[in-house]
Amino acid sequence: MILKDSYNKYLKYRPPFPFSGAYTSTILSKLRIPLHRNRIKHLISKSRREIFTSKKGFKLSLYINDNDNFTKTLFVLPGYLSHHNTSYMQTALEEFYKAGWNVIRINPIDHGDSLSLNKEVFHAHHHKIVAECIDQYSSNDDLEYSLLGFSFGGNFAIRIGALEVGRKLQRVVGICPMVDHDYSLDSMKSSFFKWYYRNKWLKTFKYKNNNWEDFDYSQFYRIKDFKEVTARLLPNILPEYKNISDYFKSYKITSEIITLSNSKISIIAAKNDPVVPISTFSSLKHLQGLNLIITDFGGHNGFIENYRFDDYSIKIAMKELMT
Repeated sequence: MILKDSYNKYLKYRPPFPFSGAYTSTILSKLRIPLHRNRIKHLISKSRREIFTSKKGFKLSLYINDNDNFTKTLFVLPGYLSHHNTSYMQTALEEFYKAGWNVIRINPIDHGDSLSLNKEVFHAHHHKIVAECIDQYSSNDDLEYSLLGFSFGGNFAIRIGALEVGRKLQRVVGICPMVDHDYSLDSMKSSFFKWYYRNKWLKTFKYKNNNWEDFDYSQFYRIKDFKEVTARLLPNILPEYKNISDYFKSYKITSEIITLSNSKISIIAAKNDPVVPISTFSSLKHLQGLNLIITDFGGHNGFIENYRFDDYSIKIAMKELMT
């Protein structure tokens, strides 16, 4: 992997015992929420909720923290079917707000309380709705705008950078971004994570069934394979894709997307990520316009730096977004 010389120190990042393991780092990082509650509660209480409505009527919830005399705004996207108040989203809010940024956390369709706003079920091409939202909230030419995304939100962020709205973004950073979902699903060894992500999707189906009458999602309740659910659902949500292979390819992060991006891009990833295999980044090596930063440890959105549970990936992201 190619790295800037100044970033070689990040390869030496090693979390304290017992957080070097892929699973312990990933799972125990959730403890940031109770441990940092007193640090973050004043910012959570100050967050202003707004609803964005797209031209086609899709609705997204946003949580905005305005900073006095700010000149920079950061849009932040959560991971797959996650929400604005996850541990890493709260850490991003805390650190960037403290550094003087205006922070806007966005819940895409079916993420957080955006779930109740739309009858449509989430799919990978809803990044265009997020892009429309960012375009509306980045209308002040006197300000600088950047985008930070985690996991699937990192995939969204990088692909948004390649759209027209990317011209408004100073930099895009993806932390543990989902590069190749098809390969990642095939490579995922942990039955826990397979259950975890399928269960997230299942909860959205149950909510839709209880609140909308347009489609019966109960047929998916007993299907345990993520790809099988996708294959059965695809004709109803994206009929233009004849098979799941074509669908997965349609949102894969490729060298072409990076090269054609209208924004500078940084990717932060861990070699021991149990969800996004490090091998998926091999096709992105040595690309112009990309800073690819790899650490030995960190798991999937873990990056526990110390016993205070500070997030090391946010510190890297901060340096990237400040340059």
